[in-house]
Amino acid sequence: MTKVWDAVVVGAGPAGSATAAHLARAGLDVLLVDRSRFPRDKPCSEYLSPGATPLLERLGVADDVERSAHAKLAGMKVVSPGGAVMCGHFAAAHPYPSPRPYSYALPRTTLDGILVRAAARAGATLREGVAVADLSRDARAVSGVVARTESGMREAVRARVVIGADGLRSVVARRLGLRCTSPPRRIAFTAHVADVRGVDGMGELHVGRSGYVGMGPIGGGVTTVALVLPLARVRAGERWWGRGRGRDSRTAWFAELERFPGLRGRFDPRRLVREVLVTGPFAQWSRASVADEGGALLVGDAADFFDPFTGQGIYSALRGAELAADTVAAALRHGGPVGRGALAPYRRARRAAFAGKWVLERLIGLGVGWPALTERVVARLARRPDLADLLVGATGNFVPARAALAPGVLARLLW
Repeated sequence: MTKVWDAVVVGAGPAGSATAAHLARAGLDVLLVDRSRFPRDKPCSEYLSPGATPLLERLGVADDVERSAHAKLAGMKVVSPGGAVMCGHFAAAHPYPSPRPYSYALPRTTLDGILVRAAARAGATLREGVAVADLSRDARAVSGVVARTESGMREAVRARVVIGADGLRSVVARRLGLRCTSPPRRIAFTAHVADVRGVDGMGELHVGRSGYVGMGPIGGGVTTVALVLPLARVRAGERWWGRGRGRDSRTAWFAELERFPGLRGRFDPRRLVREVLVTGPFAQWSRASVADEGGALLVGDAADFFDPFTGQGIYSALRGAELAADTVAAALRHGGPVGRGALAPYRRARRAAFAGKWVLERLIGLGVGWPALTERVVARLARRPDLADLLVGATGNFVPARAALAPGVLARLLW
């Protein structure tokens, strides 16, 4: 008889590994699959907001992160297109204390390895090099996945619940018919560069007339640098970005960085220690986090998209994993199919946890694409460090989004 898993989790990044770990600890029989093999690198800001620290502690991996090679960031610095600079610190005088006065930043190869091992220790079965090609359905709900191994063999995997944690291009979300897109459409080019001048323990966000750069140390003298550009501009320069190889693409990447006033002269192209990786287009999201027919749900980037400018991605993956595991564990305690109604608490919990963050992130995303507005807001925040601390705390996931979205705060940002 074919084995029926309690849950199959598709994708072993932060969202998938954390979900699998929580479910396995609840005593469930969990299969975790990923098309890659670990360690594997990912284009990412590689920043964990301060609000992620309690999530790491509840997952039981905070000590592993602390022992790894990492950097600690004390806050965030934003540089406007005209060169105005605002700094916000996590340790601040407002009524919302940060879990710690710093956030972690570490390579995804390290973080993902820690989380995958945590899932395996909890009792989840990990299968690497296994891609999901399709979903299986019965008359009542999603009933499993159709997997494909590296050798090309196809296998039907049965499960009471399928959890799509397979990222921006989620196969699970597409097969459920849930994937949507919206502007602004952007592409990110990320790399690791050693010995970047002027790195001072702060994350940095440099906004240009077209696109932005996020960067910060990740330990060992290495800095993650992410160049984010509008999709239309990338397509216009496809000779470099889409088809460029080796030296040409590296030269173009460093040349783009030099366009930002706060970055000129800070990079030595000879100190590139990891090649440029590309991800996007961004602004892909799912119209629902639970399958219409039941039996499946989405977590992390498969469920929703947060612009990398706000650094919400890994936090939302880890927090969404907790919410998904709570709902799935409760649903599986009852026999029979896991319908949409049994998974509805997850949708409601996500709305309660993320609604304010969605609004804040969308407002910031629109502002980044409007240089004159960015110039005005950054100049105001440069003169009001208390507001800068509050806003950075909100994007750091320990200040409630409602505090940053209060009418009085928004008014002081603009007038």
